[in-house]
Amino acid sequence: MICVHCKEPSILEPGRGYVHQEGGTYMMRCPDCGWKGAPWPSPTECPSCGSKNLRDDHCVLPTRSGLRPLRGALHS
Repeated sequence: MICVHCKEPSILEPGRGYVHQEGGTYMMRCPDCGWKGAPWPSPTECPSCGSKNLRDDHCVLPTRSGLRPLRGALHS
């Protein structure tokens, strides 16, 4: 399965559902330095620059590789 938003592989983790490769449900980003990642557990500050200005970029949304989501299912 791949994430519809970032096109990276998603992993089915027992007890948690689908996650990004780094283990996090949410892909996060730092607007201060440009860092982007999905670590688990989710950090409270940027692992690259230490900023507390982290943002959730998107939640993992798996789809089968090669298949498109239904029209209207996602709002981009």
